[in-house]
Amino acid sequence: MTLFLLIAAIAIVGYFVFKIYSHDNTAFYKLTGYSYFDVLAKKNIRTSYKLMHELEQVKDARKILLDLQIPVYEELQTIDALLLHESGIYVVNVKDKSGWINGREQSIEWKELLHKNKTRVFNNPIHETKRLINALQDQLPEVDGTLFETVVVFTNDCSFQQIEIQSENVEVLKMSELKEWAKSRNGKRLSETDIDTLYTVLEGFMNVKNTTLQSKTLVSTN
Repeated sequence: MTLFLLIAAIAIVGYFVFKIYSHDNTAFYKLTGYSYFDVLAKKNIRTSYKLMHELEQVKDARKILLDLQIPVYEELQTIDALLLHESGIYVVNVKDKSGWINGREQSIEWKELLHKNKTRVFNNPIHETKRLINALQDQLPEVDGTLFETVVVFTNDCSFQQIEIQSENVEVLKMSELKEWAKSRNGKRLSETDIDTLYTVLEGFMNVKNTTLQSKTLVSTN
């Protein structure tokens, strides 16, 4: 029995050493500083980890940023992820829901149908994302506005009942659909130099572990 417990303990320790080593070599850890145990312990970090893993399926030149804190009317608002790709700039807004989702692009609010016919309303995530895009454009005044695209990603716990989208530059999908979406990105509107330049400008807005978010001055507009 003692030998069995010793072997089991060594196996468990070996498993975690391997997982920690593997995690420390991921792009997510290098970008954010969040450890393997941070991912295990916190759902929002785990969601960001999964999100980045799916976005990494995008082919060709690209860079990914997570958890950007962008000033909006002198307050900081969060962009969950930003994909800088040669086909465009994709602003990703993640929604953690568990019911049946109903929404139209033009509506002010969307609905989440829950157990026992309960209904919960929430702000239209497309409108939210477009406001974030406007704030991001304030920080990047020289960037062509047509490059920005809206991507709303719902966690896999929910289901879509009725979603109505008209705009070509808007996507609403679930986390499980993100890999196929990522693989379908094509076209070349940004060069690698453009992507690197944008990344350099924006990486200071990321809220990462053990890093104090530097204050950013709002760009004044006339």
